[in-house]
Amino acid sequence: MKYKLIPFRLQLLTCALLLLQFCCAEAQQKEPLAIKEAFLKAYNHRSTEVFWLFFDERLNKRNTIEELEVKFDQLRRFGTSIGNMELIEASGDSFTYRCKLGKIFTLQVGFDINRTGKLSKFLITNYSDKSAPKLERNTTSFILPFHGEWYVFWGGKSISQNYHNSHTSMRGAFDFLVMGPSGKSSRGQPMTNADFYAFGQELIAPADARVIYTINDVEDNLWPAMNRAAGGGNMVLLETAQKEYLLMAHLKKGSVAVKEGELVKQGQLLGLCGNSGNSTEPHLHFQTINTADLMGASGAWTYFDKIKVNGQVREDYMPVRSDKISN
Repeated sequence: MKYKLIPFRLQLLTCALLLLQFCCAEAQQKEPLAIKEAFLKAYNHRSTEVFWLFFDERLNKRNTIEELEVKFDQLRRFGTSIGNMELIEASGDSFTYRCKLGKIFTLQVGFDINRTGKLSKFLITNYSDKSAPKLERNTTSFILPFHGEWYVFWGGKSISQNYHNSHTSMRGAFDFLVMGPSGKSSRGQPMTNADFYAFGQELIAPADARVIYTINDVEDNLWPAMNRAAGGGNMVLLETAQKEYLLMAHLKKGSVAVKEGELVKQGQLLGLCGNSGNSTEPHLHFQTINTADLMGASGAWTYFDKIKVNGQVREDYMPVRSDKISN
């Protein structure tokens, strides 16, 4: 009897597993191609209403067409069109895509679909490439990205020294200003960008590198206004031979002096310091990151080969808040 019962039990178990697999297959919805196409049209061709009509009742109450258009406009500052949407994960009624935004930004877009085929959840976040190399600090020899003496407004490894460290993508970033004889960053009571000592100062390549990306058409802020939607404003992104990526942001409109793909030499002019994007006053935002995808990058510590710090020569040094530095 035992020998007859064991195969029968195995048959029951096999049938149960097959039934479970069949049920799971039935529960898995097909990829929502119509919603995917409507999303691309909404972003790339401003046909927002077509995409909004796929929202379920709860979702469209929380997001008007106008609010959706504002969100898309904020993203368009980083790239006016989304390329291929690659499905990277599908589980039940949830679908996750990787989308290339412009040249150096990658988004993660998530759709949750209800039983009627409507969107019950829609989420856009930064895409984090888990395969990107880890980068603790630069190994390439760097000079400071400017001439003359500058002041470190934000810099260092602690959050109190450098608020950037509270964000993975900006860890180790610096904000550099130019201080005048009075110890202030502007001449008297500032009225325009030109009243700040940093505005229009030359910015140079810290190392031999290749130009990956430039933005050159963002208007400089009319101080004290800020353009939060424009992020880093006008910028230059460089790639060293060691695959370290150097970002210089908030440059002056129309001042970028290099082209994408160009090989630049250490000390070569890249552009001028400006006040574009999410900037409180004319300054240089500078950082080293591990990937050319700014949204999904991880910041690294930046050390300069040999510089003057508060009048003393320092080697392999990472500037900290309140330092006065020069090459």
